[in-house]
Amino acid sequence: MKHWIRLNWIAFTRTLGSMLRAPLSSVLNLLVIGIAAAFPLGFYLLIASAQGVIGQLPVEPQLSVYMRTTAGADAINQLKQHLAGDKRLTKVQFVGKDDALKQMQASVGGGDLLAGLTDNPLPDTFILTASTDASADSLEALQKELIASNGVEQVQLDSAWARRLQQLIIVGKALLEIVLVLLAVALVLITGNAIRLQILTRKDEIEVAKLIGATDAFIRRPFVYFAAVQGVLGGLLACAIVWTARTWLNPAVEALAKSYGQQFSLALADWRVVLVTLAVTTLLCLLGASLAVGRHLRQFR
Repeated sequence: MKHWIRLNWIAFTRTLGSMLRAPLSSVLNLLVIGIAAAFPLGFYLLIASAQGVIGQLPVEPQLSVYMRTTAGADAINQLKQHLAGDKRLTKVQFVGKDDALKQMQASVGGGDLLAGLTDNPLPDTFILTASTDASADSLEALQKELIASNGVEQVQLDSAWARRLQQLIIVGKALLEIVLVLLAVALVLITGNAIRLQILTRKDEIEVAKLIGATDAFIRRPFVYFAAVQGVLGGLLACAIVWTARTWLNPAVEALAKSYGQQFSLALADWRVVLVTLAVTTLLCLLGASLAVGRHLRQFR
């Protein structure tokens, strides 16, 4: 056991030494790995941030029906009866113009709002909640029917954008899976190519070691450590790149969301996401090293 630990320690220290002796090449390799891993990590955090906001949004399709200010009680009662019998709706809420003005005053906080108005400019409003399985065509047909009703000024379809945003998140997840696969292949190829170049520079050393009885495990060990160190450092670099990009972009993103009345900020990777990133990059680098070393060891035989 002591001999095995000593061999591994020697391989590890020689790996670090070889990286320090060629700092420019090592830094370039780490940058390639870090940038390749930063793309899916940043994409994942963006989707996670958007999902947190969507979870707080009402996704039930709603319609807001605004009556004309000149609409009388007969037109309002007639529309109430019509909406009550519509099976496409699960809830019908009527908000009178006086109640709407009081709610507006309470939200704005202006005590003299009512005193400064001679007439109430707000219309009577119906807030309709449609069934969750209602199709877009049926909602558009309902919207057209309500616009043609007596006394209706405008019909606005709410919450449809939230449902579309959910579909965009689903598409984003599918794109993330594709990006993960492509970048995983890229990391394997990058590491395999770096190991191949190291093997070619140490070809004579490996041939002599094989002649004096060195095992495949002994020859493979330094390259495995090299790939593992590259994977860990590349994963840390990817996390650093994403953290820097988030710090740079977050103020602008928060200001943009605030202008739309929303609170949105890019999520920060927690320790579990960091560990998964390090594990994935390390495993992919080890896979690339294993393929490259195995291929050249078969040639040496």
